[in-house]
Amino acid sequence: MTATTVPVIANVAQQIEIDVDTLDVALTQQLKSLGVQPNDMTSNQFIVADALALEPNQLILEQVIRESPDADWLTILDRVSVRLCSLNLPNIAGRALLQASPANAYNAEGIVKHALAYCREFEAVGISKDRFCIKILTTGPGMLAAQILEKQHGISTLGTGLFSVPQALAAAQAGCLYISPYFNEILAHFTPVPERLVYEVPEKQHPMSARMAHIYQAYRELVLAGKCAQPPVIKSASFIAMNEVLAMPALGSQQATILAPTLVEMCSLQTAAAPAGAYKPSKTYSLELPATTLPLLKVDPLREDGKAQTFDLAVDYLANNAAELESAIQQDPETARRIKDAVEVFQKAELQARALIETAMAKVKASA
Repeated sequence: MTATTVPVIANVAQQIEIDVDTLDVALTQQLKSLGVQPNDMTSNQFIVADALALEPNQLILEQVIRESPDADWLTILDRVSVRLCSLNLPNIAGRALLQASPANAYNAEGIVKHALAYCREFEAVGISKDRFCIKILTTGPGMLAAQILEKQHGISTLGTGLFSVPQALAAAQAGCLYISPYFNEILAHFTPVPERLVYEVPEKQHPMSARMAHIYQAYRELVLAGKCAQPPVIKSASFIAMNEVLAMPALGSQQATILAPTLVEMCSLQTAAAPAGAYKPSKTYSLELPATTLPLLKVDPLREDGKAQTFDLAVDYLANNAAELESAIQQDPETARRIKDAVEVFQKAELQARALIETAMAKVKASA
């Protein structure tokens, strides 16, 4: 590194906050060593399952099982997930995020129950509510659960698996702290690398770029209309290429949660230092999107007719048990398909974690 070059991650950190989408302590510490203070630490059922498969974490899992002789597999999963978060929490400035069970994606009561279970586990290891957040899939029942957690229990939430303006508006009405628009649908992560469609200029060419801009603009209009003093922060997610992360500031994302392989790449590659005054999206939505992004507000490649999504700030997406949100999702084929795929894929990941836990439980029992 010379005086005129910096790691790519350091440049990006000048425009957006960097979240680590991993439980990897060493990688989080590496970011700090490069002068990049990681903000939040996010995860999901896949990340937890992958972490539990690592030998050092299997030892932690077995210890949790021994300490919890009467617990079922889900309690063990919650407990060990929180334990793994606690190891990395000193390395981040913000919150640890765990995802509510996808098995309850359409069950508000089940989501609330699981989030409260997470809360008890966090508090048991001395982690207060201002240091964690619960990720909830942005279905109708999911946003009803988020509203209950935010307003009745003081538990911060993030609307995840989000692909549309109605979902984003529902998350704002629920009081979510964050939303995570998926830049790529979840199935993109299972496409072989040589076959993945990576755009040279994603902020102009990627089909989700327009909806990212629409979401920022919708939140900006909420503020300007006096309908919401502080909409959720946009924490973009689901990247399959480094240049997608680089595109996020121009699309209005104030934070980006980045998977480990992309973080490693962004830490290792050098680039010219960014000029002073580069565009930084406003968390208060006081700034207009960059002029180069404004044309995206007029189009939507994810719609069959290509026309921009329309939205009515007066619609209550949570009324009548979130009937408006569920209707909006079903009327949007791409969002309906993508959220369905996300629920199914995360359920499979949770079953993988369950299998690992039950194997460990059998091992501990046999050695007793």
